[in-house]
Amino acid sequence: MHTDTKVAHENKEITIWDAKNRLISPDPLRPGDPLFVETALARESFSLRRLYRELNIDNQGIAHTPPRKQYILFTGHRGCGKSTELFQATAYLHHPDRYYVIHLDCLEQLDSNNLQYADVLWALVARLLEQLEREHSVVVGQNVLAPLENWCKERLEASPLLERYADEIKQLDPRIQPEEHSWLVRVLGKLTSNIKTGATYRDELRLAVRNNYSEFVAAFNLLILGSEEKLQEAGKGQRILFTVDGTDRLPREDAAQFFGEDIQLLTRIKSLFVCCAPLHLFHQDKILHTGLSEPVRLPLLKIRDRDGEDVLENMAVMREMALRRVPEQFFDELGTVDYLVRYSGGHPRDLLRLLNVAISYADEDCIDRDAAEKAVKQVANEYRRFINDSDYSRLVQIDLHPDAPDDFTDEKSHELLDNLALLEYGNYFWKSHPLITSLPGYEKAFQMTR
Repeated sequence: MHTDTKVAHENKEITIWDAKNRLISPDPLRPGDPLFVETALARESFSLRRLYRELNIDNQGIAHTPPRKQYILFTGHRGCGKSTELFQATAYLHHPDRYYVIHLDCLEQLDSNNLQYADVLWALVARLLEQLEREHSVVVGQNVLAPLENWCKERLEASPLLERYADEIKQLDPRIQPEEHSWLVRVLGKLTSNIKTGATYRDELRLAVRNNYSEFVAAFNLLILGSEEKLQEAGKGQRILFTVDGTDRLPREDAAQFFGEDIQLLTRIKSLFVCCAPLHLFHQDKILHTGLSEPVRLPLLKIRDRDGEDVLENMAVMREMALRRVPEQFFDELGTVDYLVRYSGGHPRDLLRLLNVAISYADEDCIDRDAAEKAVKQVANEYRRFINDSDYSRLVQIDLHPDAPDDFTDEKSHELLDNLALLEYGNYFWKSHPLITSLPGYEKAFQMTR
């Protein structure tokens, strides 16, 4: 069944409460999900093809002599759709003619509120071994596994805090047969789980990695090389590619540490990486390591131009995004949908927030303009909590000078970008979030310019 037909068929059967459930903490959309809408054209300067070409993949989908190592940061506003786009990319990249993709979602498997580089390393090793062994029956030789096994035994057995794993670690016998190496998978899995839930174990594991990083990275690199040989023999991909999601949600100070001082640790891993990163980092001088590739940015949907006028063809894309979740029969008219789209500013997650709140104000099964206006007012007031008078004045000046964002590039503007009061679009221009412009403080600041 064609996707559009399938969506239409499903929409006839759902209730407004089913639609509301689609809007509460929405998960990233995986390839083939009927809710997915292609947004590349509306994002103007963005195309996943740019990412693919960074990885030496031509327009026919063939990878040409992949580099030995490469580190690409994937960025954009929080909630702009990075995770969904990364899922689309990983599905395409995971192919015998291209790459064998190992995907790590830090939000799901680790603690993004307390995340360090060592945590990600442990999780990547565990995910690689688990995927090779359990999902694709790819067996790497003991000569490849031994350095990592020995590293685990030497470092972890020496720690009194990790003695609960002693029995399992001791069973990592050097004479183990390759087909029985799942002990390492089990131990790494347990350790990764405790990184997420146990502060004491997490700190001890981080210390073990940091104090013995050269040995760890040598063992990891050997595992990568040995695994790639087996994958190539099995026709499952030319190289391993690690994709890491969730690292864009780090608090500001943690992000500066992770992508500033610690990113040099990543560049010692001889592999290919695509990692999500916070947008605000790319407005700060000298924070990013010079060994990284040019970042790939995911802009917001450009539903308005520099002068604030509607870009109708792009608004239609967001309207479709809304109607895939809340079918047309639940609105009094399409103009109400466009009203919510306009106030979303081209930000996908805020569109879903507005739709969700509008349903709460709806009269039975109909979202009318009154419900939509109440939704805009409520969500705008949520932004109001962290905007002060000087912020309003700055936002007005930025809106009045859309072609000169560099004149306002400083820490305060980075903060406004980070909390979404200020939105960045393709071809590099900034505009205040439309929800902010609806607030009295903004109107007051605007009137003072006249």
